[in-house]
Amino acid sequence: MSLRACLLALALSVSGVAAHAEDLDMTKIACKDFIAAPKDHVAIILAWLEGYYTKQSDPPIIFTDKMTKDAKNLGAYCSAHGDDDIIKAAEAVMDTD
Repeated sequence: MSLRACLLALALSVSGVAAHAEDLDMTKIACKDFIAAPKDHVAIILAWLEGYYTKQSDPPIIFTDKMTKDAKNLGAYCSAHGDDDIIKAAEAVMDTD
């Protein structure tokens, strides 16, 4: 199973989101909506972003320090740029090293 799929499965199981939950189009989520979203939606979005920005050749490890740093940077960016979409924000601040 790919790292992306593992992260999404983890987020879904941790957040307790029902199987019939709404689809999330990341290109249509504004930073201001991300900041105001319920914690379970934020957890899903953050996990998805971590998987999306992880290189396929990277080991299947969830680096919690990196995830925390990325979440803080994303929150700070979104607080300052409420109208930007979450993908633009992630591309600006996600630690992709």
